[in-house]
Amino acid sequence: MIQKIKLGYFNNRNFIRIISYSLLSVVLLLITWLFDYHLPGLKTYLPDFLLLSTNVSTSFLSNLSGVFLTVTTFTLTTILTILNYYSSSFTPRIVQDFIDKPHVLSLFGVLIGGFFYTVLALFFLQNLSEDVMVISGTIAIFYAVTSMIAFVLFVRRVLRDIKYDNVIDNVFAQADRLIITEAEQRKSSERYDAEKFQSKLNIFGQSTGYLYHIDHKALLTTLKDIPCELVITKKIGEYIPRGVYIATLNFLNQNELSHEEEIELAKKISNALVFNTVKNESQDYHFEITNIIEIALKALSPGVNDPNTAIICINKLALLLGKLFSSQNHFILLASNDNAKVVYHSYSVEEEMYLTFNQILFYGKSDPAVARAILESIYLIYMISDKSAQAEVKKFFQYSYSLCLEALSSELDQDMLSRIKDDFDQNKDNVSDEKALRSAD
Repeated sequence: MIQKIKLGYFNNRNFIRIISYSLLSVVLLLITWLFDYHLPGLKTYLPDFLLLSTNVSTSFLSNLSGVFLTVTTFTLTTILTILNYYSSSFTPRIVQDFIDKPHVLSLFGVLIGGFFYTVLALFFLQNLSEDVMVISGTIAIFYAVTSMIAFVLFVRRVLRDIKYDNVIDNVFAQADRLIITEAEQRKSSERYDAEKFQSKLNIFGQSTGYLYHIDHKALLTTLKDIPCELVITKKIGEYIPRGVYIATLNFLNQNELSHEEEIELAKKISNALVFNTVKNESQDYHFEITNIIEIALKALSPGVNDPNTAIICINKLALLLGKLFSSQNHFILLASNDNAKVVYHSYSVEEEMYLTFNQILFYGKSDPAVARAILESIYLIYMISDKSAQAEVKKFFQYSYSLCLEALSSELDQDMLSRIKDDFDQNKDNVSDEKALRSAD
């Protein structure tokens, strides 16, 4: 139930965020009703400068309601323009990144709340005498000042996030945070010896969608009395049709469950894996890596032709993968007790390297600068990564070098690539500070 509530909030978080800020007007209307109508005697405890006449308040609220409506329309137009810019210049999947930034949809909610407050406050004022001093106009003044501050913060956010470098840095920072967490979890994870397993049970998905979340607490509760290891082979963010194999339950003892008990156990395990119609960017580092890849591909397209931006993205990808490969493990121990372990198996080094660079190689291998950047980045990954990953990284370097060398026709360009390969083969740069390279900036 809790996971369903969280999932509902995630899918509707933009609408909820607007509504939550709009509800501020309800609170202010309650304060107005309390002071101006229900308990007018409370106004004697307020300073005189906080009270305005009914005529002044009516005039101010009338003008302010029109201003709120105009600025709300302008803000919506600006947001839609920025989203269109993000979609055409970067990637459609990065649109959500701008929407989720502070001071974006919050401003929209503040302005909508301001419009409702001013209109409803005007409705209340029509029943009061002209010589009555009220607080509704004063509250509107403070609300207008707050709205202007929110608008300034919104403009600052737009001017900052419209730059290429800032957009790439924002995505990189989110991916870096997730990858550092992932690497630390990998380092401290341990599995059972595979030779101890007596039997196994395959688990198949009961839903269709992207693997959004693994409820490891529910899984551990389900498996608490069974000596076993549950290995989840599908990845967070991977699209999985119903009925596809998603996990293996390895028993440390001989499986003594009946067929009906196996079906019930498999169903409980499958239900603990939450599926959604969209990916979970708050947990899936691969989602952020994909965003950087797509920005690089957009920059390499003939219509944009901006190889320098692609090179920046390639360098960022190298830092991320190097930190990810800083552990010899490619799995995470999500939860464990005296009997059971819940293990999440992530991408191997070979899979990660291929998924990251295959499209960039396809579109950028014939550009000399991009080809050099790809090889230098793979060399950087090799330097940062753990020794257990270096063999696969070296293999992919040789693969990338062959593709790039074949795509370049100039002897000078080929010679520049050969120099990078010579450096890689001789490992001349063997004095790098791996700890500094792996840490957050």
